[in-house]
This record gives sequence, structure tokens and C-alpha cells, in this order.
Amino acid sequence: MQNRKRGIRSDHSAASVAAYLVAFTLLFSGGSAVAQTRSHKVSFERGRRDVPNVALTFDGGSDAGQSERILDVLEERGVTATFFLTGRYIASNPDLVRRIAAAGHEVGNHTWSHPHLTSWNTSNRHDTLAGLDRAFLLGELGRTATAYEAVAGRRMTPLWRAPFGEINDDLLRWADGAGWSHVGWTRDDAGGRHTLDSLDWVAERSSRNYLSSSEITERLLAFGGGGDRLNGGIVLMHLSTRREDPGVTRLGEFIDALRRDGFRLVTISELRRDAVPAASVTAALSRADD
Repeated sequence: MQNRKRGIRSDHSAASVAAYLVAFTLLFSGGSAVAQTRSHKVSFERGRRDVPNVALTFDGGSDAGQSERILDVLEERGVTATFFLTGRYIASNPDLVRRIAAAGHEVGNHTWSHPHLTSWNTSNRHDTLAGLDRAFLLGELGRTATAYEAVAGRRMTPLWRAPFGEINDDLLRWADGAGWSHVGWTRDDAGGRHTLDSLDWVAERSSRNYLSSSEITERLLAFGGGGDRLNGGIVLMHLSTRREDPGVTRLGEFIDALRRDGFRLVTISELRRDAVPAASVTAALSRADD
């Protein structure tokens, strides 16, 4: 489990966790949220706000972690989710990967080795790391897709999620050119102060970002003020964590609460299917030439 999610230290503020990926200028009218770059390649981060759908997504780095417990909960409640798996996870956990596929879950690409792609960790900017080029990124994605097909006997869904949430225009363009559409997670309209990143990767109790499993559930359900403000939401969770109180402890309760509130749990592909923006959505990514 990589507990330095999105290229930041876990003792940074929740605002830092959410705000660095994109600076939004959003106009919404029941539409979907995408981070749109100068070359018009997008990171899909929210479905339609007028439809009560929510997508649960799980990132798998390398360790099996709580994978079996998570799959058990999803199976018990008849939920189909979207998993973003690294090649290392696939290579280390073939039986779990086959179980994920057999259950009908959607599987996207999380690169092979979960590398840092931008300089955010050292510069607080999303400049592509020196020496990292299109061939490297597509190699990471392609190797993972090949491994998944060999293990699961089917192709990956052509979706990917950048490790640590480190993304910029070049990375989006390179991946898009090879058929990979990027998927982030949902944030609010006020600069991303609040997000549907569950923070289940924060393991240090001393961190100001640390939340107990019950607090994680409460925080997610309260997003945007609760109620229909969760419409179209993409929730980020993880298959492995060093936490003593993993988020899966309350996953069943979270699913039950969403359903009581009238939400339908869908995959990212289902969320995207009806997500035609009803208004212009633009964003600017951190770049060296800004």
C-alpha cells in the first residue's frame, strides 16, 4: 500500500490533498465534472449531478491487504465496483484478480509499478519528471494491461488512474492517444477543499488527516452537505492499508446508507455513459509555463 497518496505527505492538510490536482473554473447545470486541459484531454471526476448514481472505486498497489474482505462485502450486497490495479498487484495476487473479474467488477489500469509521474512531491508542481516520456508511461500501462489479460482472460476496461493522483496535460494526452481515459475522484467546487477521497490510506493516528473508519463513513456521506449533493460522485478507496482500523470495517454500513438515501451504486463506465456535460467545464493544471 502506498500511503503517500497523491504525492503528498500524510500530515498535510485535507485541503492540500484535494487542491493540487486541478484548479477549477466550473459552470454546472446538471452536468458532469471533468478536468479539461489545453489540449482538451480530460480527467473524469464526476457523473451527472441530476442522477442519484455513485461509483465506488478501489486502488490496488501491490499487497492484497483487505481485498478479500472488500470483495466479500461487495458480493453480499450485490455491488459492482471499479478497481484500478497495478501490474504488481496482478502479478502478486492472480487468484484475487480472477475473483474480481469473475464477480463482474470493472478493472482499470493503475500502471505497473505505481511510480511518481510528476514533480509534485518535491516542487509542488505537476511538471513531468525529468526522463519520463510517452514511451515510459505507455510501457507501464501496456505491461499492466497484458498481465491482466493473461490472468483474467479478458481485456481491461480502457480507463486508468495516475498513481498519487499526479497528472498533467502531457500525461493525459499520451495516455489518451493510446486509448486510455483518465479517472480521478470527486471534489467540491470551492477549489477542491472537500473530496470523496476516503483518506483510508492515512495510517498514522497522529496525522491531522487521520480518520477512524466511522469518521470516514460520516465524512463521505456528508460530502457537499449530504443528500443529492453526492449525485454522480466517484469515491476513492484502497485495497490495502497499514491502518489498524481499515475503511472496509464500515464499508457495508456505507453502502447501506447510500442505498437508504436512494443512491444507485454503479461502475465508472456506467457513470460516464450518461455523463454528457450540460455546461462548459474548464480547468488549468499546474504547469511550468503557467
